[in-house]
Amino acid sequence: MNGTSTLISEARISRGSQKVIASVVGMLCIFIVVTSIPSGVLLISAGLVAVIALLTVSVLRIRVTVEATEQSLTVRCRPFYSRAIPLEDVVDASPAPSSSMTEGFGVRYLGQRTWGLLVGGPAIVLETPGRTWLISTPDPESTAASVLAHASTLKDR
Repeated sequence: MNGTSTLISEARISRGSQKVIASVVGMLCIFIVVTSIPSGVLLISAGLVAVIALLTVSVLRIRVTVEATEQSLTVRCRPFYSRAIPLEDVVDASPAPSSSMTEGFGVRYLGQRTWGLLVGGPAIVLETPGRTWLISTPDPESTAASVLAHASTLKDR
């Protein structure tokens, strides 16, 4: 590698989860508008509905990526979060149990020095000396192997 970034993995929220989220938020927005008409706060409620819709679109577009350069892994939960992890800090990477809507989507603190970058579905556990990461990926075996290969390349130098 010559300083360029290599995409190892990219995961998105599944279509099924997107439909559930959009349906629930859509019903909430309709409820807000319908209940605001008789109370005379339609303008304020319309603004609230617009904010809710924008936040929902942002959540539905979340992508979790893992990229490698010569010196580091960059884990991202786009468009909200990005963190570079030096390859020398990678202790282990292995497939993890799948996450679901109950764990939530996006950047999550899961307790015990564990952070999640989640969109539901398959994931890997990435261990560093300071924290553990649970990262969504469509192919946990391949992603974990690629992360370990990049880390061992640096350690072999």
